[in-house]
Amino acid sequence: MRRRCDPFEWSGGHPALDLVNTLDERPFAASVENLSSYGDVVRFAELAGLIEPSLATTLRNRAGSACVRVARRTRQLREHLFKVLTAAYQAKPIPQTDLQAISAAIRAAHSARRLAGAPSAILTAHRWVTGSEVAAPLHACALAIERLLTQTERRRIRKCSALDCEVYFIDTSKRGGRRWCSMKNCGNREKQRRWRLGAH
Repeated sequence: MRRRCDPFEWSGGHPALDLVNTLDERPFAASVENLSSYGDVVRFAELAGLIEPSLATTLRNRAGSACVRVARRTRQLREHLFKVLTAAYQAKPIPQTDLQAISAAIRAAHSARRLAGAPSAILTAHRWVTGSEVAAPLHACALAIERLLTQTERRRIRKCSALDCEVYFIDTSKRGGRRWCSMKNCGNREKQRRWRLGAH
């Protein structure tokens, strides 16, 4: 479900799948890019819960070539994951070049974090290494992808069954029978289409 006042598709049930779904209308030539700018990437990472709002507020004001590179690399990372998911969905061999690119992004993300906490505290938390904050949205997306690929049951990762939709989502239904990214949109549209075909 889309949240109010934002352009992103939130049917994925996982930040990494929501990232894949940021390229809207994917099957069509005139697809809609929702991560055109660095600001878009920051906004997505914040709304997806991948970076803290305070960091997002700071990063929104950043500009320059480094920000442009982060936005481009985030889009590239998204497409690497899309190709991996598509291959798995089609029961084809996983493209190793895409998997290697994802692995490299995950390694970079881990190297950009460190544990931080009070000396007397038992619990610690990760903090971004000083100087890596601009790339934090990209790194956070890479870590989300790592969690998806290593902690999620493969059979639970599904693609919308609508012929004109390539949205991926986590199927959390008890029977594992969810077919649509959204029953309100794709589900009803596909049922109406099949009814019309059957009526002729």
